[in-house]
Amino acid sequence: MPFQIIVETKPIPPEMVAAWIEAGWLAPIQDGAAGLSEIDYARALLIHDLQRELGVNDESVPIILELIDQLHGLRRALREALARAEAAR
Repeated sequence: MPFQIIVETKPIPPEMVAAWIEAGWLAPIQDGAAGLSEIDYARALLIHDLQRELGVNDESVPIILELIDQLHGLRRALREALARAEAAR
C-alpha cells in the first residue's frame, strides 16, 4: 500500500490511512505520485493523536478537522488584513 506513514514512535498502518482518505479526512496527491502532501501528512499525525492518544471517536474527527481548518483560514485572513493595513500607512 503506497500510503504507509512511519514515524519513529507512531507507525500508522496503510489500512488506517486508506480509511481516512475514504472518509475524506485526507486527500492523496493527485499528480500520479503515491503519497500525501506535507499538510495531509501532518493531518494524519493529528488524526492518529486524536484517536489513539486522546480517545476521539470517528464522528468527532471531521468536526475537529473542520474547526482547525476554519482557525487556519481566520489566521490567514487576519495576516492578510494586517498586511493591507500596514501597506496603507
